[in-house]
Amino acid sequence: MPIITLEPSAEAATASEVLRRDGAVIIKNLAEPELINAVSAELRDEFDADRGTEHSGFDGSLTLRCSASLLRAAPSAAHLMDHDMLIAIADAILLPHCATYQLGSMTGIEIHPGEKAQPLHRDDSLYPIEISGLELQIGVMWALDDFTEENGGTRVVPYSHRFMRSWHLPDLSAWESTVMPAGSALFYLGSTWHGGGANQTSDPRTGIITTYSLGWLRQEVNQYLTIPRDRAAQFSRTIQNLLGYQCHSRYLGRFPEDPDGFWLDKH
Repeated sequence: MPIITLEPSAEAATASEVLRRDGAVIIKNLAEPELINAVSAELRDEFDADRGTEHSGFDGSLTLRCSASLLRAAPSAAHLMDHDMLIAIADAILLPHCATYQLGSMTGIEIHPGEKAQPLHRDDSLYPIEISGLELQIGVMWALDDFTEENGGTRVVPYSHRFMRSWHLPDLSAWESTVMPAGSALFYLGSTWHGGGANQTSDPRTGIITTYSLGWLRQEVNQYLTIPRDRAAQFSRTIQNLLGYQCHSRYLGRFPEDPDGFWLDKH
């Protein structure tokens, strides 16, 4: 069954309902072309610097990546990471299980011609817990180019989030390719099986994945070292919160020098 695609005018509640039910949903044309072009241009040097770097079979030998340094290299991407629709969907999926949520990771991915399909996987496998009905995180893939089945559009197994790891695998052959124009976003649950597709065209395809995890979990990437205080202070309060510069509720992660629970000077 193809991944449901919604218009950018769709209600966040509708998108969240589809996401819960299917494990994934596409919202097309969510970001303006000018923003997508700016992010793509900012990432170019990072991708070029990654050429010749040895990657694991999982990451792909013909795939360029920008990981921990993404927000430093492409500050315009902050406008994707705190997009109003994204925040509304993350609120609906994650806030029932936490006081705050946070950016777990952010990765720019450029899949080049000839790359093989990435193994299907779950993003939440790094956490050694599983509770039925509790999603630990969500992922968002922003298309910086048009995504097609031929150029490696992300493969998703709809409904695969309903299978707990400790029981049995879903039918991983029942995957669907993410097809969406540049500026669109694929939302998927942390428990949904997915992976990059094979690029059978003559051009690369580029996207950005960001993950958002429950605030009481350890972040996948140490954002405090990756984006230190002086750099984090340049972003909006929402991005600062998402980076983890705040307490979870009143007590978890307290910083006594800032008793209001926020760790940076307000601006």
